[in-house]
Amino acid sequence: MFRTLRKPSFLKIYSIPLIQNSLGSMADSISILFALDLGANIFQVNLINTLRSTMSILLLVPFGILSDRYGRKPMIIYPRAIIFLGTVIRAFATSPNHLIIASLVGGFAGGSYFPILLSMIADISTPEERQEGISTLFLFSSIGMVLGPSLAASLLLLPRINMRNIYQITAVTQIGILIYLILTIKETKPPIERSEKTKSMPHIKQLVRQPSFQGLLIVGFLYNFYHSIFRTYAPIYGRLDLNLTDSEVVSFNSYRNLGVMLIRLSSATFLTRVPMTPFLISVLVLGGLTGFLAPLATNYISIVLILFLSGVSYGAFRIISTTLTANESVPENRGIANSLLDLSQSTGNMTKILTSSMAENLGFAPVFILGGVTCLSTIIPTLWRRLGRSTVPIPKS
Repeated sequence: MFRTLRKPSFLKIYSIPLIQNSLGSMADSISILFALDLGANIFQVNLINTLRSTMSILLLVPFGILSDRYGRKPMIIYPRAIIFLGTVIRAFATSPNHLIIASLVGGFAGGSYFPILLSMIADISTPEERQEGISTLFLFSSIGMVLGPSLAASLLLLPRINMRNIYQITAVTQIGILIYLILTIKETKPPIERSEKTKSMPHIKQLVRQPSFQGLLIVGFLYNFYHSIFRTYAPIYGRLDLNLTDSEVVSFNSYRNLGVMLIRLSSATFLTRVPMTPFLISVLVLGGLTGFLAPLATNYISIVLILFLSGVSYGAFRIISTTLTANESVPENRGIANSLLDLSQSTGNMTKILTSSMAENLGFAPVFILGGVTCLSTIIPTLWRRLGRSTVPIPKS
């Protein structure tokens, strides 16, 4: 149990999502409320939250290829610098258009840095360590995701702190993080000989032809469509329909991320022995149920309980999907494999913008229910493509 915590090479990688997610989730927890305060409507809120995903789609796969060819560390450093620029723009924004520009700039960061971290864990771990390494990485990530919103909610209780100040604090701290990454993180990808660099395409083709990997991409798209609906509309629902305070709405992410953290802790200990397919299906069912329960929430306690359950589902799904990806890839295509998975998830996140008119004209209940139905529909490709039952080995030549 937690054998990888005794290895410095793992600890350095684990520290990245712990620190970065503490800051990132602190800023994310106020992003929707900040946009509403600047006068954004529902479509603009969706645009702000999806524009970065749209831009990232163009860069996810190239980043994965570059990380396989030139190394993981550069693909960790570059996005942090771009995200810093986006945070600075938000800190001085005075209209929704400024937030749209910040999202556009953030899109050039190439999406989530997590595919690269997952590749780094897979690079340095043995097959016996891989499940624990991935689970522990997500555990450290979720700890940061709980700390960030909790800190933001606490700061907003202080009379002299507003949401703009939180962005300013985040921007200053990100400079220190960038310096830390440059000085601390070591390259994990073994150097590839020039004669070997032309052999990566057969590995990539073999990967995308695997029925189980195709099914994983479909499930990733559908699940993240559901999840993005929940993350976007729950804060708006809390402020406009439940009339909750800003501090209460910001704390939504704390409870959701607490669910993420607890399931990731469980996965790092005893859930590694649970059969993958039944576990995955139960996670999808739980996610679907939260979509149907959300419109029934009438107060702060009920909505945070539903958000907690949503976090449990999301945390478990991320571990399962990335573990399957790691098992079906090799160092030559692991970066592209994780990037393709992230691409399908980002596309699902982006698609939620189509629900803007439904939310404005029909209210939030039909949108939540649509998310629940979509999440439950992921059971079909899970069974059809036999996800979690077997993996197809990728030839090494």
